[in-house]
Amino acid sequence: MRVLVVGASGCIGRAVMHALRARGQTAIAASRQAEDADMSSLRVDYAQPVTPQAWAERLSRSRVDAVVNCAGILMQSRTQRFERVHAQGPIELFRGAALAGVRRIAQVSALGVTEGDDDEDLPPYITSKRDADRALAALPVTHAIVRPSLVYGPGSASASLFATLASLPVIALPGGGRQALQPIHVYEVAESIARWIESEAPASGVFELAGPAALSYRQMLEAYRDAMRLGAALWLPLPMGAMRAGAWLAESLPQRVFSRDTLRLLERGNTPSDNAAPRLLRRAPSALAVGLRVSPPRPAFDLRVELSPAVSWMLRLSVACLWLVTAVISALLPHESGVLRLLVRCGFEGDAGVAMWVASCTLNTLLAIAVLRRRPGAWTYAVQIGAVIGYSLTAAIHMPELTIDHCGPLLKNLPLLAMLMLLWLALPVRRPVAAVATPQHASRAAARTNANANANANASALT
Repeated sequence: MRVLVVGASGCIGRAVMHALRARGQTAIAASRQAEDADMSSLRVDYAQPVTPQAWAERLSRSRVDAVVNCAGILMQSRTQRFERVHAQGPIELFRGAALAGVRRIAQVSALGVTEGDDDEDLPPYITSKRDADRALAALPVTHAIVRPSLVYGPGSASASLFATLASLPVIALPGGGRQALQPIHVYEVAESIARWIESEAPASGVFELAGPAALSYRQMLEAYRDAMRLGAALWLPLPMGAMRAGAWLAESLPQRVFSRDTLRLLERGNTPSDNAAPRLLRRAPSALAVGLRVSPPRPAFDLRVELSPAVSWMLRLSVACLWLVTAVISALLPHESGVLRLLVRCGFEGDAGVAMWVASCTLNTLLAIAVLRRRPGAWTYAVQIGAVIGYSLTAAIHMPELTIDHCGPLLKNLPLLAMLMLLWLALPVRRPVAAVATPQHASRAAARTNANANANANASALT
């Protein structure tokens, strides 16, 4: 069977190409980068209108039996608009395919596209996908409207974003991170589409694809951290208003993933009403932990740090020594050390100065003890970094001569901050990598093993 795959240069399109070819089908790559050559590829740019009749001629000339539309964008640009890329362009192709007698068409839509919502309540991403879905369903051709949940795996821009967010030492949780998600590996999306294409009597309809179980947004990021072998992080719940402001600012950056629209999609949740993945795959889809082992997440920048126990203890002892010596000198030599003069210049005199002096000595002692604990956590280093920054800013504001001193007494806090961050990033993983929050699937060990083996086979085929 000759199958035209539009969007073949994208994450899902590439996986579909490989899945079809691995199963003995002839896959024709169609994308903006492709060139019309030997009927093995077609150049397709949805930004440029093409009549259905012109499409019918091209498809007939290439002897296309089936079409898979995987083209899509997460954010609009000057030349790539939702209306053209998601709606008008695919509709022209679908109508041309029907005219050419193409036997079956698969449209990769998005989970969350529904018929009952008002357009005012939907992001343009969703409404444009829905328009193409409706047009395809109205044609006299066997069709599959595939609506995957969050797709992760090689080439996934959203997976790269989540891996980057999960790798940070402080992780923002929009709305507390309770949004329900059900990620599915791109290999299994591609396999589902390939199985539908090659089935003897494929049924038309909507096929929602998702992983085996729902996770919260926070649980998903925890799975990413586990897969990257990262230790404890600080989880910072943020109101959606603050996240929307951040998304608005991010839209001006050179990236095409994080925007107000994609944040609205996250708010809507991303779980299926009827998961068709087990039926199409003929097995349970892989759990997120399994998929992330097959395709390790790749953040935009790598913050993983490994320190030997000897090096870790050497750094921790040096930090503890700094805090403890500072506390002892301040306590025993308050006048000679200059701590009281600094407190006076900061506005603390008399009893207030004594209280702040005692509090500072106590805090420094506690920080020394904390860093020497057997297993210091993320909060240990976060508080230490906060203390260094607080002390430095206080001294810089009230004793500016320390900032311009040629010996750099305050600038020397920069390598101290770097050392504390290094120790924080080197925290070991405390829970097993496989401990993803899907306990209801613990009884399906055999199904997961089969899914893992199949995913590894797909990984071998793709590489």
